[in-house]
Amino acid sequence: MRWAALFTDKTEGAAEIRAAHTADHQAYLREYKGQILLAGAMRAEPDGAPVGGLWIFQADTKEEVEAIIARDPFQIHGLRATTTINAWGTAPGYEDVAIAPR
Repeated sequence: MRWAALFTDKTEGAAEIRAAHTADHQAYLREYKGQILLAGAMRAEPDGAPVGGLWIFQADTKEEVEAIIARDPFQIHGLRATTTINAWGTAPGYEDVAIAPR
């Protein structure tokens, strides 16, 4: 099953948390490559500051997704203001589309 996790970042102190923990966060994402199919920062504008993130998972249960998120350095150090996890289905006609980096 696929899952989508949408994160919004807190506004106060976000830049400092990102600066201090980005390397650890990126290493953590690489550790779960395969279970996390896609991950990236969300921005209001392409060159703007991050305001959150979006991860697409392949996992059996929501609890598995929650456990992975809970150990992310950005989560541990308080960057995330909200985290929403939803099951994510494939729209008709997209069943054969693979998720691959560009």
